[in-house]
Amino acid sequence: MTKKLTTIELKQIRTGLPNVKKQLYEEREIYDSVCISVFDKWLTQEECDQIYVADPNTLRDRRTKLENVIKEFFILTNVYLWRHKRHYRITFYKPNSLEHLLKVCDIKHQTWEVGHRYDLLLPEYSAVYGEEWDWTNVIWYKDFQKIEPLLEIVKRTGLYILP
Repeated sequence: MTKKLTTIELKQIRTGLPNVKKQLYEEREIYDSVCISVFDKWLTQEECDQIYVADPNTLRDRRTKLENVIKEFFILTNVYLWRHKRHYRITFYKPNSLEHLLKVCDIKHQTWEVGHRYDLLLPEYSAVYGEEWDWTNVIWYKDFQKIEPLLEIVKRTGLYILP
């Protein structure tokens, strides 16, 4: 069961992530972005066709890297999630535990074709970490200097920052 956020937590989200509701729900281009991938470069069409078929060990390695980033973010700072409510409203909530967060993100079932199932709100860093397509995730941010610790975690876990 999720708990209602405190006034202080809601204020941290509002001040750390201005216009986050529009960023999440309406326009994905309000914030600047950095792409995070299991690949060290943008793939060509031929290379992209090859990722559709991968052996179980490769899938496990990719999923482990993506899961480790989420674990490190959870240890580093307060992580918040969001969900739809009626009438185009969204609500923010905090995961009860790391296990709850990993269950929501469902990395164990991630493939190249699933896209945009979760966003992690990181208001302390004015950033949103979200799943995208083809084994690539995105950090949406307002201030690049604030996300440098997040990028260090990404590098340390074996993922790549794409230009």
